[in-house]
Amino acid sequence: MKKKKDKEISFLGKVILFFRSHEEKYQITRLPKKIVKKQKALAGYESADDPVEAKISFGFGITKVIVITVLCVFLAAVLLFGSGIMSYANVYYMFKDISYISTFSETRPETLSYSQSVGNQTFASFKNGLAVAGDNEIKLFTSTGRVTMTAGSDYTNPQICASDSYVLIYDQGSNSFAVYNSFICVYSETLDYPISSASMSDNGSFLIVTKSAEYRSAVRIYNNKFKLETEYLKNDLIISAELSSNGRYAAIASLDAEGGESKVTISVLETKKGSLKSSTTVTDVLPYRIAFLSGDRVALVCSESLSVYDLNGNRKNIFVYPDKLSHMSYANGGIALLFDESEADASELLVVFDDNGDLKLTIKIDGNVSDVKMNKDHIYLLCDGKIIKVDSTFGHTSTVAFTEEDTRLTLLSGGELLACTPSLAYYVSFD
Repeated sequence: MKKKKDKEISFLGKVILFFRSHEEKYQITRLPKKIVKKQKALAGYESADDPVEAKISFGFGITKVIVITVLCVFLAAVLLFGSGIMSYANVYYMFKDISYISTFSETRPETLSYSQSVGNQTFASFKNGLAVAGDNEIKLFTSTGRVTMTAGSDYTNPQICASDSYVLIYDQGSNSFAVYNSFICVYSETLDYPISSASMSDNGSFLIVTKSAEYRSAVRIYNNKFKLETEYLKNDLIISAELSSNGRYAAIASLDAEGGESKVTISVLETKKGSLKSSTTVTDVLPYRIAFLSGDRVALVCSESLSVYDLNGNRKNIFVYPDKLSHMSYANGGIALLFDESEADASELLVVFDDNGDLKLTIKIDGNVSDVKMNKDHIYLLCDGKIIKVDSTFGHTSTVAFTEEDTRLTLLSGGELLACTPSLAYYVSFD
C-alpha cells in the first residue's frame, strides 16, 4: 500500500502546536479540580476556586505572541513607510539624548567655559542648557554643564536661534546656515543670496529671511524635517519675521518707503498652506521688530509706539511711548519695554505687557540698563554692576551684584539665568 502524503500543517495548527510545546516546556500539567483545591488549601489560599497556574501561563503565552506580532508589524511598517523618520542615526542620537537626560541629578558647575570670540558672539537657551556661537567656535552645553558638542566656525557675524529641538546658526549678511542637534550638524545650506534674519519655533520648524532674483525679500519656511515648505516673496523690504511657538503661523513686518511715505505691512502667513491669513497696512511708522506674545497676539514694536494685533489683522491695543525706547525683550507670555526716563538721575522706566497685549506693570529702575531678558513671570535687568530680578505681576525686586564687563544675559528654558561674558557664563542665583 502506498503511504499517504503528510498533510501540510495549517497556520492555526502551528499556533496550537506552539502552545502545546509551551506547556510541555514549562511542565504544566492540568490537575483534577479536587487535587488543585486541596493543594491551594494547604498553601493557605483564601479561595480554592482561583484560576490554576496552567491557565495563567497559557494566557500569558497568548498575550506574548500577540505583543510580538504587533511589534513586528509596527517595525515592518516603520521600515517600509517611515524610513525618513526611523534611521540608524536617529535611533543612536535618541538613546544618547536619553543618557544625557538621565544626568539631571548631577551637580552642575558654577561657570561654563568657551572660547573667546574675536568678533560677534551670540548665546541662546537649548534644552535648558546653553548654546554659544562665535566666529571661531560653536559649543553646546547640557543643563548640568556637560559639553555635548564643540565645532569650528568660520562665520563672520554668527547669529543663533534655538528651541528644545534644534539650534539654528546663520551668518548674518552671508549666505550660509546650519542646524544642530545636541551632537552634530544635521542640516546645512548655502543660499544664493545673503541672510538677514531667522526664527525657530518650539517644534523645530524655522524660517530664513533672504531675497531672490526677482524679489527684494523672500521668507523661506522649513519644517522640522528640514524640507522647504513655503516660500513667501515680496517686493517690500522685510524688517522682521517671526514664527509662532507652535510653528503654525509666521508674522512678517515689511516696509515700503517709495513715494516719500512710510508704509508698513503686517502679514500673517499660514505656514502649512503657504497662504495669507491677514494683511494690514499702517503708515508713518518705523518698525523695529515683530513678535508673537501668544498663539493669537502679534506685537509690532515701532520707533514711537507699540501696537498689538490678532491673527486676523485687527488692532487690539496701541501704546505711545512716553520717552525714547532703549531696550526690549519679549517671550511667549508678554513683552517688556525700557525707556530713558531721566539722564540726570540715570533711571529708566520699565513697562510690561501680558500675552494679550494689555498693560501689566510699570516700574522705575534706578541705573542704566544694558540688557534685559524676560519670561512670563519675571524680568531680568543688567545695569551698573548689578542684576535686578523683577516680579512681572507685583513689581517686587531682588538684586545681586555682578561687575564683569561686556556681559549679556541668557535666560534658560527652565528658568535659570546665565550672565555670559566673552569666555565664561555664570549661573546667577537670587537666593
